[in-house]
Amino acid sequence: MKHVMLAVACVILASSGFAQQVDFGLGGDASSLLNLPAPRGNTPARGTSPARSDGVPPVDRLVRLRELLVDANVPLAKEQEAALNSFLNTEIPAMRRTMQQRIAELEKRKGSGAGLQNLPSMDELAPEIIRLNDQLLGKMAAAVALNPEQQAFVKKLYQDQVKSRGGFEAIKLTLENAGVPFSAEQIGQIQPLFDEQNQAKLQLLKESPDKVKIDQLQRETLSKVIQLLTPTQRSALVAK
Repeated sequence: MKHVMLAVACVILASSGFAQQVDFGLGGDASSLLNLPAPRGNTPARGTSPARSDGVPPVDRLVRLRELLVDANVPLAKEQEAALNSFLNTEIPAMRRTMQQRIAELEKRKGSGAGLQNLPSMDELAPEIIRLNDQLLGKMAAAVALNPEQQAFVKKLYQDQVKSRGGFEAIKLTLENAGVPFSAEQIGQIQPLFDEQNQAKLQLLKESPDKVKIDQLQRETLSKVIQLLTPTQRSALVAK
């Protein structure tokens, strides 16, 4: 059991410093996340999201991915960039709805009413923003606009990025790759454990950034997670 815990800890507590992060610019403030730009018109300008009616310049969401593909000697063609931007502009409204639901859940948990003054902080929303960003990168890895070499490269970026962040999504991906994914019941049991950990960690950071307490919090979450894994899943994590 001790060896299993150490193996899982490596997944949960992995440092993000070694990953080449791809950020699609989903951040902002809580109120702006309720109004992410929806698609307008047909194909947007190369490398940008559609123009916004409030005069805010369009965001180049492909800038980091474009750089990494050039470095890997599998650059995007102009037509590919246009197709990927069209794909992003289709996905963003669904992400907006997901963020709206998450904000509503956090408001309900706090017992507060709706309204900008009661919106969750960006610190509280950060885990969901990160999850959605990584999920979007994973979807792009399968985009038909990319050739096989590009798809393989983006898929590796996605997997490295998720694993580098640690937590629930890293364990989930590891088990999926091993062919022993979480069951729906396990997801319902384990995901809330990490939600609780994130909330408790945020509170600790506000009160006193004590690394010892944060490490203890993560070990407690780890212990609970291990109890909910099957023997095969534990073995898959050890073999990671």
